[in-house]
Amino acid sequence: MIKVEENKLPQHNLRTEKFLQPKRLHLPLSQHIGKPSSPKVKIGEKVEEAQVLAEPEGKVSSYLHSPARARVLSIDNFNHPLLKRAEAVILECEEGKREYSLRKNVDNLSKEELVEIVKKKGIVGMGGAAFPTYIKLSPPRTIETLIINGCECEPYLSSDYRLMVENTEEIFRGVEIIFKILQPKEVFFCVEENKPEAIKKINLFLSLKKFRIGNSKLVVLKSQYPQGGEKQLIYRLKNKKVGWGKLPYDFGCVVHNVATCFAIYEGVYLDKPLIERVVTFAGRSLAQPKNIWVKIGTRLRELFERKILEFKEEPQKIILGGPMMGIAVDSLDYPILKGTSGVLFLSKEEVDVEDEKNCIRCARCVDACPVNLLPLEFVKRVKKQEFNRLKEIYIQDCIECGNCAFSCPAKIPIVHYIKVGKSYAT
Repeated sequence: MIKVEENKLPQHNLRTEKFLQPKRLHLPLSQHIGKPSSPKVKIGEKVEEAQVLAEPEGKVSSYLHSPARARVLSIDNFNHPLLKRAEAVILECEEGKREYSLRKNVDNLSKEELVEIVKKKGIVGMGGAAFPTYIKLSPPRTIETLIINGCECEPYLSSDYRLMVENTEEIFRGVEIIFKILQPKEVFFCVEENKPEAIKKINLFLSLKKFRIGNSKLVVLKSQYPQGGEKQLIYRLKNKKVGWGKLPYDFGCVVHNVATCFAIYEGVYLDKPLIERVVTFAGRSLAQPKNIWVKIGTRLRELFERKILEFKEEPQKIILGGPMMGIAVDSLDYPILKGTSGVLFLSKEEVDVEDEKNCIRCARCVDACPVNLLPLEFVKRVKKQEFNRLKEIYIQDCIECGNCAFSCPAKIPIVHYIKVGKSYAT
């Protein structure tokens, strides 16, 4: 674990704004781990808000819904932060907003019915991994420990914090649903110590005992990175190491992000699919960093064209996600995805542009690695193209958190070499 400069102010303490009336939406069919969704609409077709645009393709996939009343403008390749270009449904939005009413028979729904609702609403992990949530709610073995992740350890990001402060009850309702499905023996709400209002709110709701969540407690953790990684949380709480090839349920654990819990609440109680989310927009290039509710598929460019965001200077780098694990993009023509928790517009003074130097074998990267690996050895073997020797030093256990590169005095882009090594490792 390392301590990094947080840069969460002022957005950390500002109430979340809303921008839910975009003119156009770009919705990639790949917004989750697994196979891209299969489109079920045609060009020129008119769709209603919450209507299914694409269905799952294969065992690991997800539904995609229209975030607004709109017309299908095209189904074509568009910018994607991970895939560079990917097939997307492009919508031209129209006037009108759907009203969602509260479902009254939630208590009568079976576990199987709840899981099916989560699946049909296209809910995926919103902490960044975007793993289809219904799969995590259908583990092949008994779950003893449910961990609710509100750590949000990435610098700059505060969307989860604002959600915990402003929508505490809805999050608890989502956790209650997860508890009913999994029936764990214990529930941990994990929050870092730099989120005082969230800690107060969660403590209050736990003390009220109005939710059927069983044996539950709040765990306040130090503000460190990557404290919020699910493997790190499981090790911290249960002293169990989830190695390569293993999943949390192999150790009787399931971890859900607080934003995912909120989406589960909306899916079950409001019959509302995952079509919008809170996103942190931060960085010193912005005139006003803030958190905003936005529709999935909203282009960054439209936020500036509509004066929702404004630059005070030209950004040196744009990152989708946090500075440690996020993906740098080359323009404003990228959409918000289901897993986009933040977008950073970094100024020149925030971006380290020093050239890579020779490794001085100081071992700071080793000390910083949260899973006890040898990052310098990964770099050495990748540079020598010894890809067949990477698995013997457990390169697949690397979580690509960026601690090693952050700690390196030689400014070696270690994570870049690790990504290359993983793609060629045999």
